[in-house]
Amino acid sequence: MLFEDLIILQRARRRLWINSIFAPERQNLFKLTFLGLLTVLFVAGDYWFFRRILVYFDQIPGNVSEILVIQLLNLLCLTFFSMLVFSNVITSISTMYMSRDLDLLVSSPIPVRDLFLSKYILTLINSSWMAVLFSIPVFVAYGQVNYAPWGYYALLPVLIAPFLIIPSGMGILLTMFLMRFFPAKRAHQVLSFVGLIFIAGLVMYFRFLEPEKFLGQDVPEAVIIQFVDKMKAPDYEWLPSSMMARALQLGAFGDWELFYEKFFVLWAAALGVLATTLIIAMKIYYRGWSSAYGSEKISAVTKKERAVYRLTRWAIQGVNIETRALMMKDVKLFWRDTGQWSQLFMLGALVIVYIFNIRNLPLDTIYLRNIVSVINIGLAGVVLAAVAVRFVFSTTSVEGLSFWAIKSSPISFKRFLWGKFFLYLIPLLTLAEILVIVSNLFLGVDAFVMAISAGSIALLTIGLTGLGVGMGAIYPKFDYENVAEIGVTSGAILYMIISLGYAGLTVMLCARPVYTHLYSLFTGRNIAGIDTWLSYAAMLVITAVIVYAPMKKGVESLEKIEI
Repeated sequence: MLFEDLIILQRARRRLWINSIFAPERQNLFKLTFLGLLTVLFVAGDYWFFRRILVYFDQIPGNVSEILVIQLLNLLCLTFFSMLVFSNVITSISTMYMSRDLDLLVSSPIPVRDLFLSKYILTLINSSWMAVLFSIPVFVAYGQVNYAPWGYYALLPVLIAPFLIIPSGMGILLTMFLMRFFPAKRAHQVLSFVGLIFIAGLVMYFRFLEPEKFLGQDVPEAVIIQFVDKMKAPDYEWLPSSMMARALQLGAFGDWELFYEKFFVLWAAALGVLATTLIIAMKIYYRGWSSAYGSEKISAVTKKERAVYRLTRWAIQGVNIETRALMMKDVKLFWRDTGQWSQLFMLGALVIVYIFNIRNLPLDTIYLRNIVSVINIGLAGVVLAAVAVRFVFSTTSVEGLSFWAIKSSPISFKRFLWGKFFLYLIPLLTLAEILVIVSNLFLGVDAFVMAISAGSIALLTIGLTGLGVGMGAIYPKFDYENVAEIGVTSGAILYMIISLGYAGLTVMLCARPVYTHLYSLFTGRNIAGIDTWLSYAAMLVITAVIVYAPMKKGVESLEKIEI
């Protein structure tokens, strides 16, 4: 039977997926429940946010409203399409060339055609699920605002399918051609780096449009038109994103004749891309896979990397030689992995957007500015927790299958973990102080609030770093395929929950000293008492506990691991 092996492979994958959902391991049950709840909240928030924007646009007089909505829809579709192409390129390298099951599958009697189609489907799902999760609430909100007929919602999944197949085929085609000439790991790292720069630029572009200036106020039509011109995206009839946006618009207004025209053109393009991809794959996929690892060479360390190493050696020159060697190993592993250090570009973009948001807050009184300054400690803590779960929590797990070398070495696990603690504390503390101090300078707070904020965020950073290193050792994951997997384990989720609670508690303890200071500033009466000093003491004690307890437990956990 045609595609019989493909059907068998898909049945096996479907059974694994069903078992992971309906019969999960006990340690994964909490993670699945938590992620399911987060998904529901995300979809609901996504729908509410875009529905509110579309309702506001609909209230703008004249034809500006229609132009603005069409431009927004076209821009969203173009953004989805571009991100899907990038995502499919990066994902297909992992699934089609670096997956651990390929040695077994390629050596089996399964035809290359069926194997490729199985990996094609897996790539399509892995790279597109987030776009689907984000886009469907947007398209549903668009239909509801325009009172779309029921046929619009019924045809929406069938309309989205070709829009996913086209960028998937394009991305996989690009990957197959790349794999004929470049090693898989190097291509994956370079493209991940390019993708992160693209996403970082996209985040900054949308933020600097300043869409909040349209909320809650009357804006001249000229300003709105200028805003529309800024966000105008390429609108060519032959672009799949343009066809998708046009089909959505026609379906929402019930113009079925033109809708089906765009609909069938999209499907024809999708089937054409799929057929072309399959034909080319029959010629070059196997050869690309077999040679993907053959041409990999160890490149010389660049001057930039050597400068980083020299700076690190200078910074840790007072540390004993064993710990210094471990710290240098971690630094070299970080800078040699493009997938890790390239994320600093995304982090930089988020920091710029964060400070830009603080700078543009409409705060007219000193009282409000000081309140926001205290809340800013918690917000910075959330940012730090998100960064720490990606880098600090995973620091033990990234040892991978080479952990046996650490286990069998004469270095104690206590020294091993504390070395990681101090290595990550310095950059995290620098990031935290930049966020808080620069934000407070824009807010214009006084010296006392500035000192409280800087001191509190320093303690919070110390606590989050110790908690991350300790819990990462308690819940290690050495058998990962992608380092990003470590950040979504049950231990990582538990770390995030504790971190958010710790950040909230820190804000509560900061509130009392700031309140007494502001009360004294505005009334001339000093009400500061022992409770203020108790707040300071509580912050110190809680930070000490949240650092020491997980670190101690982490050492014990690593000592119990048997190789």
